[in-house]
Amino acid sequence: MPQKPISGGEATDRITAALGAPNKRGEKTAVTSFVVRRFITRGLLTDLSSNPKGTLHHPGQVAEVCARGTWPSSSPRTPRSAPTTSA
Repeated sequence: MPQKPISGGEATDRITAALGAPNKRGEKTAVTSFVVRRFITRGLLTDLSSNPKGTLHHPGQVAEVCARGTWPSSSPRTPRSAPTTSA
């Protein structure tokens, strides 16, 4: 792999930036690690890690997900951030 994998936290930061609502310290998070795990279960991201406490992701794959810009909402509290379809 030509690029170093990024952590689930970094993936979260990149996704929130793509949504225009970056996570900021001391404030309620716009996108949590739960959302990254939803991306994994929906087949939008691949977990490259064997560690059950954390995930690693290919930065190019995260960039592709971020380029989507919007995703169907699974909850009124997480608009556009938790995909419900893999299409």
